[in-house]
Order: sequence, then structure tokens, then C-alpha cells
Amino acid sequence: MAELLVIRLNPTAGSAAAAHCQWLAVDGHGARLGAVQSGTLAEAAMHTGGKRVILLVPGTDVLLAEPVLPLKSGAKLAQIVPFALEEQLAADVEDLHFALGKRNGRPGTPVTVVAHARMQEWQDMLTAAGLRVDAIHAETSALPVTPNSVTLIIDEGRVYVRRETGQGAVLEVEPLIEALQLALAAGDEAREHVTIYVSEADYERERDLLEGLREFTASLQLKLLPDGPLPILAANVASSSPVNLLQGPYAVKRKLNISFAPWRYAAVLAGLFVVLHFGLKGWQYWHYKQVESALDAQITHFFQQAMPGAPVPEPLQARRQIEMRLNQLRETAPASGMMVTLAALSDALAQTPDTTVEAIAYRNNTTDVRLLAPSVDALDRIRQVATEKGLDAKIQSASPRESKFEGRLQFTSTGA
Repeated sequence: MAELLVIRLNPTAGSAAAAHCQWLAVDGHGARLGAVQSGTLAEAAMHTGGKRVILLVPGTDVLLAEPVLPLKSGAKLAQIVPFALEEQLAADVEDLHFALGKRNGRPGTPVTVVAHARMQEWQDMLTAAGLRVDAIHAETSALPVTPNSVTLIIDEGRVYVRRETGQGAVLEVEPLIEALQLALAAGDEAREHVTIYVSEADYERERDLLEGLREFTASLQLKLLPDGPLPILAANVASSSPVNLLQGPYAVKRKLNISFAPWRYAAVLAGLFVVLHFGLKGWQYWHYKQVESALDAQITHFFQQAMPGAPVPEPLQARRQIEMRLNQLRETAPASGMMVTLAALSDALAQTPDTTVEAIAYRNNTTDVRLLAPSVDALDRIRQVATEKGLDAKIQSASPRESKFEGRLQFTSTGA
């Protein structure tokens, strides 16, 4: 799974202070890959290194809600959300940005609301720092969930609270005792199981208050945070799916970024295969065109020999005229020695591809033929076929020429 760089803006109000942040690299399961670091957004940008970048913005600037909405999707659902939350909003809906999440099997739909002015302020800070992020989440949406318990995080005078079936929230109330009373007010007399995450400094300063909560809870677990709450928030972001504020007009507009490295060898081989495939097909096409041209030339040559002075038609039509003329001669004329020899020679040439007739001479019942054949075996095959057809066939000579063999054969019709 891809590594993540989780950046948490300073919760202190004001853009100058918010430019300061903390960051931590984690793997796809939320395990730490280094130490928590702090500095400016520009310094954090130097540690992206191909990681998926997540920005956590202050929970004091956002509203988390989970209204029950109709089973619609897309633009229609987005249009309904402002009216469903109208009573919880202190600003005009035109000034607010609404981001929707997945239901995850619960009746309500997670919604995060933030002012457009705040979103623009964060984006300006990111642009100034040269930092591109893949998602922006409210830090309160990344609070851990403890089964059958309420989870609190105490951080620099703020109290973050998350119940198993509710949304996260942050309280900025002083003194701390009042913030804790608000966070643990369940609306009834039942005591709750409570888990509190607190820094070592805050624990030492508020030890008596925190330990005294045991009298008012069903159970209390105190867990120290030596590096602050960022490691817990980062781990929860990696393992859950908080609402991403980069939706609608703020959606990330970038080209699809897929790591090519794991597939480059297979892709190169596939590319070579495609090139070789089309190269071979192209060569075959060129080769067959050459063969076709050679055959057309042979057909034209035979036509001129068989019908001297006649206009030379297209190769296919010339072949048909020759075949038709031969058939007519077979049907209307007695079988002369010349015709018997030509018929036998035609059958022999059909069994020896790539053989061409260069010259034919007939005299006194003897036919002399000069051939260009691919091998001596082809010449001998012609002789054998002619013999089987009742001719006295002899190979008078065979000599190499142009990577083939020029053969001179003599056929005598014994039945004439």
C-alpha cells in the first residue's frame, strides 16, 4: 500500500500561525515510518517524496454532521444537504462548502461543512508552500474510536471528544474541568467508559483532576502521548475513510498519476511484441504482394506466348482465357503431341510451386522446355509426372542461376 505523509496544521487561529504544522510519514496500515517533525508547510513539502499527502485542518473551523438524507446520489444529494443542516448553520449556505462521505452502513450520511473563505485560505497557503495534497480532512474526523467507550484527547487546552456512534468534536473551554464536564455529559445518569489521551506535560499539570474522574466514570484509561496526538490521527486516517473536503469546486484537477515502475518491464515487453507483430504482418503483406506481382508477370508471359498479338488483359482474366482456350482445344481437336505435352506439363507445374517456364519449342512430336525451378528435385518431379502421363521425359541439363536452377527438359509423346 502507498505510504502517506500526514500534515496537521497548527490549530491556532490565523493564517500566519496555521502555516506552521507537524508532519509524520506512515505506511498504508498507519504504522509510523519516522519521527514527528514540525516546521512550515514549505518544509513539509520537502518530505513528500512520492507519498500520498493528507492535510488535517483544525476541527474548530469545520462542522461535522450526520443527517439522515434520502437515498439519492450525486448533485441531487448535494443540493439537499444545506437544507437538512439549516438549523445547525450560523452562516448563509452560499458562503459554505459542503463535503459528503459514504454512509458506511449507518442511517446518516457524513457531512463536513466549512466556510469557502477558510478553504480558499488553506489552498492559498498550500500554493505558496508549493505543496499539493491528495485529501484534506478535518482533524476531528480522524479521532480514534474506542468500542463501548468515549474517547478524549487533551491537547494544548483543547478537548477532542468522539463517541462510538457519533461524530468527533473539539471544545475550547477554560478551565479544563468545565470542558471535561461538557464532553462527558451523556444526557442521562449512566456512567461511561472513558479513554483519555493526554501529553505527559498536560498529565503532570492536571494529574489530580484527571485521576479524580475515576469517581464519575464506569472505567477510565489514561494514555500518554509522548509525541502529541498526530501519530494517533495519522493512523486513523490511514485505516478509515474520513470525508475529503476536496470535492466540488475544490476537487483535485490533475492528470492520473499511476506509478509505472512496477509494470515497466511488462509494458516494454508488450510494446516490443506489438511492434514485432505489426512488423511481421507488414513484411508478410509486402512479400505476398511481390509474389502476386511475379505470378501476374508469368501469367502475362504465358498469355503472350499462347496468343501472340492479342491484347493482354488483366492477369486473372488472361488466366481464364488461357484455360478456356485449352479446354476448347481439348474438346474440339484431336490430342496432338503438343497438346498432350502441354497438359502433362500443366499438371507437373501444379505440383512444383515457384517454377516458371521460360521457353517452349515443339518439333516432330518432341517438346523442348526451358524451366527455372527452385531445386533439382523440382525438375525431377516434373519429369516423373510427365512420365506418369505417358510421355518420355528427360532432363537434359540443370545449372544454378539466381539462387534457382535452370533446367532443360525434353518431352516426347510416345502415343503419337
